Amino acid sequence: MKILSLAAVAILSMHLAACETMSPATYSNFGDNTFSLRKYEGAKVRLGGMLDQSKFDSGCRLVGPIKTAGNRPLADFIRDSFNDELKFAELYSDDQQSVLLNATLQAAEFSSMTGLTNGHWTFSLQLANPANGRVVNANSTYDFDSGFVAEIACRNVSNALTPAVQRLINRAVADPAFGPLIGR
Repeated sequence: MKILSLAAVAILSMHLAACETMSPATYSNFGDNTFSLRKYEGAKVRLGGMLDQSKFDSGCRLVGPIKTAGNRPLADFIRDSFNDELKFAELYSDDQQSVLLNATLQAAEFSSMTGLTNGHWTFSLQLANPANGRVVNANSTYDFDSGFVAEIACRNVSNALTPAVQRLINRAVADPAFGPLIGR
């Protein structure tokens, strides 16, 4: 019986110590973003550089890192997602005459243990147009159910990344200052 107990403890320890990488789904369009962006029909814009000042820590409860689709840095995932939203709204352009926005990811973090079984993603993003000096700041928190068990909680953190980024982008494009930022 003692050997069986030791074996069970050893197996449980190896399972808990195992490292697993959580990968979210590829970014998908959010209808509210398309709706907000369509107000600027005819504008030609793209998000260029993304400076990452967030000091993002991808580790989740010793289960493993939270990674983005394509294993891109989080700031690149957000930049690419923003440009995807511009494409869905038919505003994206890489022409020289298009409005080129720069972005700074000022903060990015998640928790899988808010109130023990809840979690959240929190972002702070600044968009700047160097041509007209305008700036839009977008801050967003996305709450979700995480779970008690570490592996499930971290998988839920990973699954919540796409809707959290959708909400962040929506905070930026629905801001009344977004029109003047892109010259509209």
